[in-house]
Amino acid sequence: MKTTKENKKIRIYGAGGHSQVIREVLENNGYEVTMTFDDKPSGRHYASKNVASGARENLKEFPHEGHPVIVAVGINSERAEIAHFLKSNFERAIHNSAIIAPTAKIGEGTVVFAGAIIQPNTTVGKHVIINTAASIDHDNIIGDFAHISPKAALCGHVEVGEGSHVGVGAVIIPKVKIGKWCSIGAGAVILKDVPDYSTVVGNPGKVIKTKVPELPVNNTQQSSDITFIGSGISSSFTILHFLDRIENNEIKKKINITIIDRYQEFHTGVPYGDRSGSSVHLITSLKNFLPEPELGKFVKWINNNKNWLLDEFKKDGGALAIDWTTTYANRIENNQWEDLFIPRRFFGWYIDEKVTRRLEDFKAKGSIDVNYITGEVIDLQKNKGKYDLYLKDKTTLISEKLVLSIGSLPVNQLWKNQDLIEEDNLLFVNDPYKPELKTVLKKIDNFTAHNTDKKINVLVVGANASGLEMLYKLNDIKEIESRINKFIVLSTQGLLPDAVVDEEIRKEYYPVNLQALESETTITAEIIANAAFKDLDYADDINLGAASTVDIISKAFGALLKKLNEEELKKFACLYGNAIGRRQRCAGFHYSKTVDSLKEEKRFDHIAGRFSTIKKAANDEYQLEYLDTESKQNKTYNDPVHIIINCIGSTNLFSDNIPELLKSMMNKGYCKPNDSKIGFEVNDSLESSENLHIVGPLLAGNVFEGNAVWHLEHCGRIIWLSNVLSKEIANYFIEKNQLKEY
Repeated sequence: MKTTKENKKIRIYGAGGHSQVIREVLENNGYEVTMTFDDKPSGRHYASKNVASGARENLKEFPHEGHPVIVAVGINSERAEIAHFLKSNFERAIHNSAIIAPTAKIGEGTVVFAGAIIQPNTTVGKHVIINTAASIDHDNIIGDFAHISPKAALCGHVEVGEGSHVGVGAVIIPKVKIGKWCSIGAGAVILKDVPDYSTVVGNPGKVIKTKVPELPVNNTQQSSDITFIGSGISSSFTILHFLDRIENNEIKKKINITIIDRYQEFHTGVPYGDRSGSSVHLITSLKNFLPEPELGKFVKWINNNKNWLLDEFKKDGGALAIDWTTTYANRIENNQWEDLFIPRRFFGWYIDEKVTRRLEDFKAKGSIDVNYITGEVIDLQKNKGKYDLYLKDKTTLISEKLVLSIGSLPVNQLWKNQDLIEEDNLLFVNDPYKPELKTVLKKIDNFTAHNTDKKINVLVVGANASGLEMLYKLNDIKEIESRINKFIVLSTQGLLPDAVVDEEIRKEYYPVNLQALESETTITAEIIANAAFKDLDYADDINLGAASTVDIISKAFGALLKKLNEEELKKFACLYGNAIGRRQRCAGFHYSKTVDSLKEEKRFDHIAGRFSTIKKAANDEYQLEYLDTESKQNKTYNDPVHIIINCIGSTNLFSDNIPELLKSMMNKGYCKPNDSKIGFEVNDSLESSENLHIVGPLLAGNVFEGNAVWHLEHCGRIIWLSNVLSKEIANYFIEKNQLKEY
């Protein structure tokens, strides 16, 4: 970067030794450092002059506006915290001897010191330190708040996660991924991926410990005003709506919020987080997934971030991911996202960033404290108007108010009650997302690689979204796809979710049975459901799929639900809504195209039936036994099956394998299952017991504001009900006099 003679003004936050290097870079580039701030001015570097107090002591009075700021703090976690609570514009500092390719991207607040090299197509995040003579090769991704130390060498296609520190002289070979908040020791040679929060030393690099740092996760807090058990989309939107409601209220007493999740990934849940990966798609178009005004906000965010989002999508995916980006290249280029079945990880990154930033804003104002805990709540007990929570790792805490938001119930395990069973000639996957999809795919890859002498057949049990995703991903990874002889799907109806709208036949289709009920004055939930089933049967008879009828059928029975009293609405929510929904499943063209290709190659078979068991034959191969839907007879599938993936869906509240917490809550009477068998009874405040609120899929089988609820995985319903709950929470704190309402 060439030195400029133009005098520009800038401010520095931090007065230690690191700030002296940054000051020199800035001054050589023609900047005038007008002010230096530090949270501990007495501990400043001896060369620092006229150091003023930082923002921590008095955030409101700090001069956020004015000349741009560089956070000149070497400790990654502290730099991240300061950058989050400052409301200033940030500038970069790049030494004029650094070599930076024109196609490289450098985020705001980042500093690049003397002799550093950043090669083409590399993306460096915000507030990163690229230290003296560090070498970063092509196509790297360096996360926000990372630090690449002097003379560290990163080869091509390396990824360094948020907040990670790569030590002096460390070497990272091509295509290695360093997780977030990791520490790579000086001189270490990294030959394989490093998990989040890990410390690695030596040559070759070896993980010596994995521990979540105190900044993101703190397990020490013992008391909370409100605790969220589960941190998926439902709890995330509840938090966002709650913060919106209290934004303009006077906070008389700081509100302590605790968020607990079994996994070290907050605010996304399984569908939108790393456990599902970055290359599986929404099961519906974006415009049908997310309502306004959130849709417009999300689309704007995608437009601003699409380059790195697509990079992550392609990096996680394979041939089919490339095909998707090619097929929709024009729409992507023109930011026409609404009709696309986008990678759903996009939404996970969006909601995580949104919730995290909002919480940081309120923390900076002194309105709230937030405590993240990674762990599993296994029991709770009412105690003097509060709840004692007991975690699996023996941690305990107290909370006045609870929000249970643990997502869908566990999968209904089909065989041996284990997540993954590996035997000779068989790999049985009971949960493809446990521990994560990437790990399961690696297991499948290894199994197929070691059995190249066989004609490997894959059985997917269930024709829901997960079943389609597994078919898609197994064909996305060419190394796996090329070793598989045949793909078999077993489902009760023998039908896959539909993707293609038949406009011609659709014009002639009318839901006559539902329409006939419009003139009736007295109808029941059962009558509506039976009419809907008859209209769906007729659609099947004329080969009109769900993609063509879902809007017509839903609109027709939706209008009739307004005629039901609350008791009948509840029956519909408990007994019929999901049954109709299972026959209205739709999917994106990218998923259906995979199946069509397999059919053309005569590598696909669909069985209408229910899984019974698998048995080992005389030749040591396993065979499927199933209950045939049409004949109601048990049958054995002719060909052997080698890989079985259970996508049958979740269990119910009366099963033995539900979480310990739910068993305990039901035994103590804190929660009572309703007739849906997958949801709890709650009142209008979404309480199953006093100050114990339910949100998310466990609300199935209830009626709110005159609307029957049977499926709580649709974002529109999630946003609506989280808003209802946020109002109840805000009113609670107003009544407690922690908030003053204006």
